[in-house]
Amino acid sequence: MPTWIDDPLFVRPLLAGLALALLGAPLGCLVVWRRIAFFGETLAHAALPGIALALLSGLPPVAGAALAALVTATLLVLLAHDGETGHDTVLATLAHIGLSAGLIVIAVNGSIRLDPMALLFGDILALGDADVIVTLIACLAGGLLLARFWRPLVFLTLHRDLARVAGLPARFYDIAFLAGLAAYVVLAMKLVGVLLVTSLLVIPAAAAQPFARTPEGAAARAGAVAGIAVLGGLGLSFVHDWPSGPAIVAVGGTIFLGARLAAAFRR
Repeated sequence: MPTWIDDPLFVRPLLAGLALALLGAPLGCLVVWRRIAFFGETLAHAALPGIALALLSGLPPVAGAALAALVTATLLVLLAHDGETGHDTVLATLAHIGLSAGLIVIAVNGSIRLDPMALLFGDILALGDADVIVTLIACLAGGLLLARFWRPLVFLTLHRDLARVAGLPARFYDIAFLAGLAAYVVLAMKLVGVLLVTSLLVIPAAAAQPFARTPEGAAARAGAVAGIAVLGGLGLSFVHDWPSGPAIVAVGGTIFLGARLAAAFRR
């Protein structure tokens, strides 16, 4: 057995990464089915001014990121349902507004010190025991909530008109789902950073789609892909000294390409 398997520097990010992967898999399926894959990146960009303002105020960066992401999620629900503006337009606009606002706040306040590489690509190897515990508790709570509301969320996602006729409160579930997704993005930013956070949601779900026959099957297969990506990416990071976030995405992307090519040749 490789010696790095027992290394605490490996075990901590592995536990946090697997927890985020298992929670992100069903969330990612809903994101793919709703065709809002850009949403995670929008939240990550929008979190930047929240992080900067939190540092200026002496608050934890995660608090500022969470508040900014929640505001962005709410704006998306309100603006994308005005009947005139589509999801993609609103997402692109909010992403650029958030990124620009964050860069302006950082530029005009020289006291803010951020590691750009860690912010953009994550720093999962720097997780401490407290970070891992918080991540595990948050992912467990998120998983329980998602399991509780999984069926209405799937129904509303795949058969929106029928769900409305059945009396499901679409606006409530939309806001709840996007708020939960915002919280997940804030957690996952520590793992893979602002630029790669969307890939943690979308790639496993997209890889699982050709082989799934039910929503639950898609979520289970996406979870398996995400778990393999985290384990393989961290292993490559330890063995070859690769950056951990991009390594995780690279493994997941390789699985996605293999799965899609296999599905294409089966047709």
